[in-house]
Amino acid sequence: MGEVTAPAVGVRSLAGRWVGACALTVVCATSAAAQAPPPEVPPRQVPVLQTPPPQLRPGLQPPVDAGPGTIPAAPAGTTTAPPGADQVFLTPVAIDVEGATVYPPAVIAALTQPLIGKRIAATEIFKVAKDLERKYREDGYFLTSVAVPAQRIADGRVKLRVIEGYVSSVVVEGDIGDAAKQARRFLGNLVDRKPVNLRDMERYLLLTEDMPGVSVRAVLRPGKEPSSSELVVQLKRQMADLFAQVDNRGFKHTGPRQVTTVVGANSFTGLAERLEATFFTTLSREQNFGQVAWSNFIGSEGFRVRAYYGRGYIMPGGPLKATDYDGLITIAGISGQYPVVRSRQFNLNVNAGFDYYRSDVKVTFNTLLNRTNLRIARIGADASYRDDWNGVTFGSIRLSKGLTGFGASKKGDLLLNRLGSEPGFRKINGEVSRLQAIYANEDFALNLFGTLAGQYTSDTLPANEKFFAGADRLGRGYYAGQVTGDKAFAGSLELQFNFVVPYEEVAGGSVSAETRSRGTPVQLYAFYDHAKVWNNAEFEVPSLYARSFGAGARINVLETTTVEVEGTRRLDLDVDGPNAKKLDPWSVYLRLTSRF
Repeated sequence: MGEVTAPAVGVRSLAGRWVGACALTVVCATSAAAQAPPPEVPPRQVPVLQTPPPQLRPGLQPPVDAGPGTIPAAPAGTTTAPPGADQVFLTPVAIDVEGATVYPPAVIAALTQPLIGKRIAATEIFKVAKDLERKYREDGYFLTSVAVPAQRIADGRVKLRVIEGYVSSVVVEGDIGDAAKQARRFLGNLVDRKPVNLRDMERYLLLTEDMPGVSVRAVLRPGKEPSSSELVVQLKRQMADLFAQVDNRGFKHTGPRQVTTVVGANSFTGLAERLEATFFTTLSREQNFGQVAWSNFIGSEGFRVRAYYGRGYIMPGGPLKATDYDGLITIAGISGQYPVVRSRQFNLNVNAGFDYYRSDVKVTFNTLLNRTNLRIARIGADASYRDDWNGVTFGSIRLSKGLTGFGASKKGDLLLNRLGSEPGFRKINGEVSRLQAIYANEDFALNLFGTLAGQYTSDTLPANEKFFAGADRLGRGYYAGQVTGDKAFAGSLELQFNFVVPYEEVAGGSVSAETRSRGTPVQLYAFYDHAKVWNNAEFEVPSLYARSFGAGARINVLETTTVEVEGTRRLDLDVDGPNAKKLDPWSVYLRLTSRF
């Protein structure tokens, strides 16, 4: 379930609601300062500090006097040419690079070959060492250094020494119970991987951070062996969490006031599992639905499985109440997800799953009106990318195929929830969104958030597999499912203005400096939504629009609660059909969300 507030980028903004940040800062105090990390990406912060590893002992001998044909040693832990190196001249016939295992000889030769056979100052040797070290660092080998050992050149052969840094051991601290076993499985992938790469460090720390309820702080400290470091990972666990949301976006005949509650228990076993219970109600008999879900990791590379089961009742009011409409829905499923790439800048997941769906509707005298049984296989992928233009892009795609057999309804069954629908359907749907920072300073931030979504099929889909426009994302002037179609294209643009109101202006009186600096985050926004759907069934309206625009505010209260107010103007008022009453053009929506 996504965060309630729309994301924002910028100082003192509502940033981090949808787009959590994971900042992995590794400072290497070996032979040169470590390369600064790339921009941060979801989902949460993983600060990493590092004490300097031991001085890289191989090849770092005490300086010697530079006699003829002698290269003096550089200051310990650097590739800076020592004083007097520019007065030492030599003609190398070869430059031997010891300890380099990452690059093939041709790559190293591209750096060293230009000096062969030329009379050069010793400073040129140090420059080559620095260039090779820079290449290691730029390729992510942040603990690797290159040294020029003190040496006397007798035969024209010059030596460089590469010290490829690695993690020799991992220490897991913090009382998180048996869940520490899964953390060790992830982090154990880093041990003795020579040389260690920042990509690997990011992946396994972020996978550890993905454990439900777990927060991570990592520290690198000197190891016992030359060029080694010990990774100390401090873990904390939030054993349980609560999400509660109230809004008035529902259909008037099935309950306009909606309450959703989610309770989760996190990482009590060595599987790093999450047990979650969800309950949805309209505070009446009209809609009540409950669901339980379980997920856990398998192995040391982040593969996760999830299973769920849900059941709910629908007893609408209005005209349908006179028919004693009584609907029962049962859903279940299992899925798996694997993180192909997990990093701060780019993430790619692939997933596959199986869903079970059954709905039964009875009316007066317990008469069965429809019964739909579906068995659905799905495969898909999702990705996120944070670029150098201060923006982040999300995308997902999913292919679904209805399965015949296994108790599924058959084509032509008159009890299907949509006449003429195909239980063995095929469809593809996808979505892409981008959050773009436009301007930010210490007082406010201006962002633009855009979304495009669509669905395509050549089949007449069961009602529950159609594209649903409406609710709080695409088609905000309409309730969820008020406009549906087999094929669809929808988009939304939202301009966000973020700032912080100091607490002293909100509550008055005396407040602490720390509290005053935090203040109350506020986001003002304006939006335009556009959705068009097409129906493949011959007896239905071929196409419909759902367009709206509006503005609103999102206010974070006490760091755990968000209050939202939105005014919406509908542009399409006859979406319920030519014989139905036209919709009111204006509406006001309220929502209250709390997380604990």
